[in-house]
Amino acid sequence: MTIGSCSDFHNQVMKHIATATPAALHVEDQMEAYEAAAETLASIVNRQRAFVSTKVLADTDRVRDNAVTIIIGTARMFRNSPVEEQSAAAELLYPQFSPYKGITKHEYSKQTAEVRGLLGVLDEEANREAAATLNLTGVIEALRTANATFETSITARTAEISERMPQSDLKSEDAVEVVNGLYKNIVQVVNAYAIVQPTEAINTFIENLNGTVSYYARIAGGSPSGSTAAEDGEDGGTTPGGGSQGGGDGSDDGEL
Repeated sequence: MTIGSCSDFHNQVMKHIATATPAALHVEDQMEAYEAAAETLASIVNRQRAFVSTKVLADTDRVRDNAVTIIIGTARMFRNSPVEEQSAAAELLYPQFSPYKGITKHEYSKQTAEVRGLLGVLDEEANREAAATLNLTGVIEALRTANATFETSITARTAEISERMPQSDLKSEDAVEVVNGLYKNIVQVVNAYAIVQPTEAINTFIENLNGTVSYYARIAGGSPSGSTAAEDGEDGGTTPGGGSQGGGDGSDDGEL
């Protein structure tokens, strides 16, 4: 059975318990741990696997790449301009861009630092004037905005990672084992009372849970284990955590 179906099974079990009431089933002392374990399992099933910031980072990095390409490419191209003012501006700027060769292919963190350095170079008065001569002022400001947005998004990304760390440490098989074990304990208690002190609430709970057990066993494609034949020749089913059969000795791992 998938972890998602297992989680849903335990959610249905808790609904049946709530309907009967833990007190009527004599399992009040076990419900807190069972509910917590089921909640942990559900959190793993619904664990977010993509980052909200991913698209923002990709889009913003594309803007940075385009801006840097235009800035460096313009300086390279205008070195050969027939307009002396333009060629002089380009000759001033282009050699200062040499540390940023291949910048658009660098990893996010390195490129962020390099763009910060490039903007520092372009903020120098002489370079700022040269960039204006090449009509690059608007592109430079777009680069500045994109880099600032990128840094903000990286901060958001690290916050997302920090929030997920406790959940990412959870192993699904461990969570399943815990919740199934607690479920078995509850079933054993209910089974015992069904033998020595049966009530309408207990019998109704057993009937409802046996139907749930059978349903999820069929979802899992499993075969019955420790259960009795149902009407019409069909067998009952097993559950992720097993159960016990009402009226038996309380040691079965099939249905109630």
